[in-house]
Amino acid sequence: MKGKKGMVLWISFLILISISWATPAYLAEKSPYKIGVNLELTGPWAEVTKTVKMAMVMEVEKINAMGGVDGHPLELVIEDNGFDLGRAAANMTKFSRNKEIVAVVGPFEDNLQATTRAIAEREGITDIIICPSNPMVRSLNQRWSFNIAQSDIIVSQKLVDLCLARGYKKILVFPGNWPLALSLAEYFKRFGEEKGMKVIISKETHKPTDIDMTPQLIKLKPIIESEKVDALYASTGGPPGPIICKNMRTLGIKIPIIGTHAFGFNFIIALGGEAMEGVEFAAGKPVVPYQLDKDDPVRPIVIDFDKRMRARYGVGADQIAGHAHDTIWLIYDALKRCQGKVTRANFRDALENTKGLKSCHGIYNYSPTDHDGLTKRDLVFIRIEGGKFMRIKFPGFE
Repeated sequence: MKGKKGMVLWISFLILISISWATPAYLAEKSPYKIGVNLELTGPWAEVTKTVKMAMVMEVEKINAMGGVDGHPLELVIEDNGFDLGRAAANMTKFSRNKEIVAVVGPFEDNLQATTRAIAEREGITDIIICPSNPMVRSLNQRWSFNIAQSDIIVSQKLVDLCLARGYKKILVFPGNWPLALSLAEYFKRFGEEKGMKVIISKETHKPTDIDMTPQLIKLKPIIESEKVDALYASTGGPPGPIICKNMRTLGIKIPIIGTHAFGFNFIIALGGEAMEGVEFAAGKPVVPYQLDKDDPVRPIVIDFDKRMRARYGVGADQIAGHAHDTIWLIYDALKRCQGKVTRANFRDALENTKGLKSCHGIYNYSPTDHDGLTKRDLVFIRIEGGKFMRIKFPGFE
C-alpha cells in the first residue's frame, strides 16, 4: 500500500515538474504587434486591393515563420471601407482608439486619404499610404503619414522623359475626374511644357466607375486630327485604363497611348486584351522582375517575391503587389529598430529614420522632411508587347 502511495506521489511530482517546465514557455509567448489595414475591398478598387491584401498576408506569414519581430508575431487587422469616406474615417478612428494597433495601412483611394491622414495626426498613429496621393496632400508634411509609392511629381517627370525619348511634341491628356488623375495631368502639362512640348488637357473627363468612354473619345477625335497629336495620355487608374484603350482602337484612333504607373497591374492587360499592345508608361520595378539590370540591388528581392506570389496565388508580382510587399517590410524594419520598446511614437520615429532599406520598388530613405521614400531613379519604362510587360530603355533617360 505504501509502495502504491509512494508511486502516486512520485508521478504527481513528475507532473508538477513537467508543468513547471512548460509554464515559462507558455508565459513567454509574446503578444502580437497589430497593424490596422483600411482598404477598399469592395467597390471600383476591389481588384487592386485584393492584390494588396494577398501580398501583405503572404509577407506577414513569412515574417511570423521567421520568428516574428523579436518573438512578437505580426497580425493584420483588416477592415473594408467599401470605397466610402465615412467608413474609411470610421475604420481609422476605430483603429486609432484600439491601443493594441501600432500603425494603420491605407486607405488606397486618394479621395479618402486626406481624412484618414487628419485623423492620424489628431490621434497620434502612423498612417502608411500605398497609393501615391497628390502633392497637395503630401505637401502638408504631416508628421504621422508616410508614403510608399512615388509622388505624382516624380511619376509625371518620368513620363515626360518617356515622351522626350520618343520624340513626342504634342500630347492630348484624357484625365479621370478625381484628384489623383487630375493632379497627374496638371503636373504632366507643367513639366512637359517646361521641356518644350505642347500638352492639351481635355475638357472631357471620366469617372472611375465609367464602363464606356466612347462618347468622350468621339469628341476628342477631331482634336487629335486637327492638332496632329503624337500620343494620348490616359491619366487614369484601374479599369478605366484598358477601357479607354479598347474604345480608342474600336473608333480607329491609332495614335500611341501612354499611361500612368497604375497601368502596371496584371489585370490591366487581362481587361484590355489586344488593345493594350504598344501602350507605354513608367512604373515600378516589380512589373518586370527578370528584366532588371543584373547589378540592380533590389533584383533578387523582386524575383524572390515574384516566385513566391506565383507559387502561392498563381499570379506574379506587379506594381501594387510590390507596394504591399514593401509596406510590410518597412513596418518590420521599423519595429526591429524599436529594440523591444514598441510604442506608437517609437514606431513613428523609427520609420522616419529608415535609411537604405532595399525592397521591391527600390531603396527607401525617409527623414523628418521627406516621407516619400523613393525617387525617380526607382521607376523604369514599360511597354506592353505580346500581352506582357516589357522593359524598354532610353539612354540618357534612365
